[in-house]
Amino acid sequence: MRKTTFIILITMIFNSVNGKNLSGTWLMIKDGATYGKPMFIEFKNDQILHYDISEQSKNGALEKKLVYSEKFSETKNEFVNENRIRLYRMGKTHTVISETEFKIENTEFATDYERIEPTKTDLTKTEIEESKFNVEWNNEKIRFVFNKDFSSPTIQEINKRMKREGRKMILENLNGTYFGAIYDNGIREILIPIREISAEKITLYGFPKKPYEITTN
Repeated sequence: MRKTTFIILITMIFNSVNGKNLSGTWLMIKDGATYGKPMFIEFKNDQILHYDISEQSKNGALEKKLVYSEKFSETKNEFVNENRIRLYRMGKTHTVISETEFKIENTEFATDYERIEPTKTDLTKTEIEESKFNVEWNNEKIRFVFNKDFSSPTIQEINKRMKREGRKMILENLNGTYFGAIYDNGIREILIPIREISAEKITLYGFPKKPYEITTN
C-alpha cells in the first residue's frame, strides 16, 4: 500500500511542476521555420514522451506512435500560459557567406506545444465536413473548407497531368479533438485544432503567434 501511494505521489509531482498542470496531450506548434510532420507530446513522471502520428487517418481518426522520450527535468522550458509550454533545444545554424565560405553556429531553438481538449460541438462529423468558414488570423486569410482543392483551376490541371494531389483540408480527430488537417500532395503538413464549432461559428487555437486563439462567425 505504501509503494502504491509513493508511485501516485511521484506521478502527481511530475505532472504538476511549479503549480502547472502537465496532464493531457500537447500538439507541437509549427511556424514558418519548422519543418517535418506534426507531432504530439505527453508528460509522464519525469519523461516527455514524443509521439508521431499515422501518415493516413482511418476514417478521420489519428493514431499515435511513441518515437522517443527525454527527461523533462533536463530541459529548458517556460510556460507561455496554462495550456502552452515552450521547450528550448540547442542546434546548429549554417550560414553561407560566399560560394566557398560558410559558418556553423550553435543556436538555441524554441518549440511551443499546446494542450489539446475535446472539441465542443453538437454537430455530427458529416455536418462539420459540410460547414464553411472564412477565417482571418494576423491578416492571413484561411478558407476553412473540407475536402476541396485549394489550388487554382490552372494549378489543378497541372497537378492532374503530373499525377500530383493538390492542397486541401481534411477533418481528422484524436481522442475527441477535431482538427483541420492541411495536406499537400497527400502529405499532412499542419493540424489546426478546433476548440468549438457550430453551424454559426468556429473557434480555432494552436497558432504559432498571438492571437493563439480566434473565433469566426
